[in-house]
Amino acid sequence: MENQTRVAIGIPAPNYLITTHQPPPFIATYPTPPPAQQQSLSCPTLFIITSILIIILFVSLAFTGFYFTYQQSNPPIIRIESIVAFNITNWLITLSLKNPNKYASIHYEKIQVSVSEFDDKWRVICPVDEFDQVENGENLMDVDVFGLVDSKMVEVVLKMDAVVCLQAKYMQKHWQMLEVDCGVVVVQPRMNTTVGRSNRCNVRLW
Repeated sequence: MENQTRVAIGIPAPNYLITTHQPPPFIATYPTPPPAQQQSLSCPTLFIITSILIIILFVSLAFTGFYFTYQQSNPPIIRIESIVAFNITNWLITLSLKNPNKYASIHYEKIQVSVSEFDDKWRVICPVDEFDQVENGENLMDVDVFGLVDSKMVEVVLKMDAVVCLQAKYMQKHWQMLEVDCGVVVVQPRMNTTVGRSNRCNVRLW
């Protein structure tokens, strides 16, 4: 029996590359938490900003009220405090001046007190030295009157003129003319009269 070699001839099977389509992997993202330092500073920062705004608002309101109060400053309150007539030609008149303003001081200068007869036949003008008056301050001003007519009794008109300056801190000076009319005063020799609040003078600023 002969050995026979047989060759088997076949068709090679096709080589297929099979690919499968898989979805991309899912990557979950989360917001990065703020640092602990930033979280701790947020509340104090808000408190500081709020406090600063409140302070600015308060200062603005206070300055506005102060400004309008200063602009509406009142004239001084002036009264005849007393009259002393040593004789008909030698008097001592004491005037009371009160500053009613809470935020403004008053400077008085070019002060002249005039005493004249009711019908204005004669007039005596008495200059007074300048002075300052603090807020809510009250001063007494003595006026020496000489050279009046020799008579047993006389009715006189008492007036005062001055230049005043109202001034408050951090504000511009405010100059005005002051006119004071104390009306008719009856004076006789050796008279020592305390008039006080019963004789308040009319005061005008312009």
